[in-house]
Amino acid sequence: MWEGIRLALNTDYPILVVSSGSMCQKMFYASTSECTLAVGDLIVIKGQTLGSIQVPPPSYSNNDCPGVALNPQGTIIVFHKPGDPADFLIVHRVYRSIDIAGTTYYDTKGDSNNCADGDQIGPSDIKGVYQYTIPIPYLGSTILAIRDFMYNSTTGQPNPQGVLVIVALIVALFAFEVVQPTKSPGPPKVQDSVKPPAASVPNTTATSFRPPS
Repeated sequence: MWEGIRLALNTDYPILVVSSGSMCQKMFYASTSECTLAVGDLIVIKGQTLGSIQVPPPSYSNNDCPGVALNPQGTIIVFHKPGDPADFLIVHRVYRSIDIAGTTYYDTKGDSNNCADGDQIGPSDIKGVYQYTIPIPYLGSTILAIRDFMYNSTTGQPNPQGVLVIVALIVALFAFEVVQPTKSPGPPKVQDSVKPPAASVPNTTATSFRPPS
């Protein structure tokens, strides 16, 4: 199913959880209640052609540090910044476009950031375009809490308590398999009629659900 969602949305990262406040204006600007994307929001991403990315007019982006964006313009994209770890993605808004040797690159900005990022994000760095937020309260926050418990948010390495939980689950599963009593077979049944035996019914099978990695 997960592979089907990836194919349908044309990206390797169709669903992501927002983990920083750089797109939530009210976190850093007390005079507004505006928040484009809050921490814990579960967002849907779709791969798009560059022609679908909207760039604000030069009159909007002629200042490198315009302050918090209360009426933001430009497409929200998810991208990988060159030099960052491979699985570290950023969700910011396109602020301006830059032509370098005939190729279009983008500078981006978080809606709650005072200044543009000053990056040159190329077409191959863009993983998708923001579509909408999935309205399931607390789901994204729960995912972040589990991730932060299991892994160090700075280094990405497993936390000691996360390793202990995994080991404990493995030990518990192994112990359950060992101590589970086996049922002794009952006495053989004696057939008391000469009717032909009924057709055997195949055993019901169960397929385990494998959550997306």
